[in-house]
Amino acid sequence: MKKRCLLLIAALFSSLLLVYGCGEDENGGITPEELIKQGWAKFEAGNYGDASADFNAAIGLSADTNEAYLGLGWAELRQSHAGLAENAFVTYLAKVSDSNDAKAGLALAYHALDKFEDAIDMANEVLSANPSWSLSLHDISINHLDLALVLADSYYETGDFSQSLQIVQDYFDLPSFEPDIETPEGRAELAEKIKDLYTG
Repeated sequence: MKKRCLLLIAALFSSLLLVYGCGEDENGGITPEELIKQGWAKFEAGNYGDASADFNAAIGLSADTNEAYLGLGWAELRQSHAGLAENAFVTYLAKVSDSNDAKAGLALAYHALDKFEDAIDMANEVLSANPSWSLSLHDISINHLDLALVLADSYYETGDFSQSLQIVQDYFDLPSFEPDIETPEGRAELAEKIKDLYTG
């Protein structure tokens, strides 16, 4: 009887160890690296809100998980949360200084926040380093043409109409598009073309 009680106590103690000592944490025992992989998979599937949640969870487990900031930036950008995207990209670039993927995202975030001079600088930096840049590992539909549009629109917004027109002609193969940018009508035509390129 005594031996049976001891076995019962031992079994109970083992169960408690499993529940409390080896139990899963709030992320189901998942590692930051697994959360990042999961976040990118959701991003690629167009599930940006859940992707953000995974990247944030990874950061919560380890602030040194640099890749999570990059993923978070893109996921927030896809949800039109430009300010949150900017913060994530800036944090990532403070840790990993040479990343065209982060700089491209930051250019798009700056543009969305009407920080046109900063958008110009960042987009030019990426295109100088890689004229055919794309977010190749996760979404090839985001590419150098997005940065070209950022440049065309940002130059327009800062009053550099000739540079804006040059970008439109060069990147979108429109050499015959020649509005008279010295006139209000020509500038309006350029603005309309940029708008068409965004929607088309």
